[in-house]
Amino acid sequence: MSDIFDEIKKFEKDMELLLNDFMNPSRGIPFKGGWKPLINIFEKETSLVILIEAAGVKPENIKITIERNILTISGKREDPFSEEQRSFYSMEIAFGTFERRVNLPYPTDPEKAVVKKEDGFIQITLPKITEEERIIDIE
Repeated sequence: MSDIFDEIKKFEKDMELLLNDFMNPSRGIPFKGGWKPLINIFEKETSLVILIEAAGVKPENIKITIERNILTISGKREDPFSEEQRSFYSMEIAFGTFERRVNLPYPTDPEKAVVKKEDGFIQITLPKITEEERIIDIE
């Protein structure tokens, strides 16, 4: 027969695990509004690159737009096993719709954008618009 103190210790341990799981910010917690894929933005000599973590997102479920130096990436990640009956013990992978808006740090040329998808990542390369110096003559 177990001691009451053993039960209390077990309860404390379970509560600690529950709180750690809840408070751990590195986990993707599903919520009603969907999820947000992680994004890296970096600069190369002649371009701006946006790298998006999009594992499980089908290309036909992604929309990328640029308007007034704001890049918008929206789409949907579907659960490929959603039809199966299941009881979760852990749920860290989020599914559903997403939208990310990125303020571009300088003008780019969206007409010459190159988009690649590889190994669960989407890479958008936007060429910089170089402003040529114009000399204005004084009359």
